[in-house]
Amino acid sequence: MATVFTVAVAGATGNLGVPVVEQLVAARFEVIILSRSDKPGNLPFGVTVRKVDYDSVASLTAALQGVDAVVSTVAYAALAGQTKIIDAAVAAGVKRFLPSEFGNDLHPPLERALPVFAPKVAVQEYLAKVAAETSLTFTIVSTGPWLDWGVRSGFLLGPLRERKAQIFDGGEKEFSATRLATIGRGVVGVLRHLEETKNRTVYFCETVVSQSKILSIAKTLTPGEGWTITESKAETDLKAKADEKLAKGLFDVQAAVWLIKYSVFGEGFSTLLKNLDNELLGIKMMTDEELREIVQSAL
Repeated sequence: MATVFTVAVAGATGNLGVPVVEQLVAARFEVIILSRSDKPGNLPFGVTVRKVDYDSVASLTAALQGVDAVVSTVAYAALAGQTKIIDAAVAAGVKRFLPSEFGNDLHPPLERALPVFAPKVAVQEYLAKVAAETSLTFTIVSTGPWLDWGVRSGFLLGPLRERKAQIFDGGEKEFSATRLATIGRGVVGVLRHLEETKNRTVYFCETVVSQSKILSIAKTLTPGEGWTITESKAETDLKAKADEKLAKGLFDVQAAVWLIKYSVFGEGFSTLLKNLDNELLGIKMMTDEELREIVQSAL
């Protein structure tokens, strides 16, 4: 398969988009940013911006001329719209498409059935169909939760700066996790190993952690300080609350967050990634000191 030289990124200014773009630039790919704006902010030097109408396949096709690969890091609200980018990629002769995944493994039935992941599942199925009928290939990337963002934002534990944490079902459940910049390096690895990553899901992570482990490190780093710990249950405090909204026909950001957390902390979900592609993609496991530094930055 031909080599990738030019990479277009959709959703380039988001939490994941920025580090992905930075790693692509560092790896010396020619990077093109697809944007609704002429001058999007928060981008590194050396990228090219092409203004697009994400609702128009024709606009996207024009922007993807000369592009070898497309990496999508679009936010949740834009997931379903990726089918238009895929259609444009086919029309423009793009070789590889990476949809906005970078989280849970959605192959297990329990994950696949969660309403919050329905847009991702639909895009996966659409990509498989398109790849069977055209020359476009794809790679789905599964990394587990975003470790540094999850700790600092409070998603994985709570507002650590306030010395508060919410623990689900005892907090002992382990899950694979990966830093944002490392996800960017994994994307680079995929694009440098096109044949080995063709039309499949690749799995990589940097560590296996639990809520209890993160909290233990946080307490060690704050000797003598008091902590407020809330003990919760994933089934009642996450899933049941989301189901209540869904029953009323509401599916807002809060419901989505509850269900994503439920997929990490709830029972039965496959949160430990297997058959890792770390060696292929050049991803190393992180050290205990690196984990401590992430927790320290959130305190």
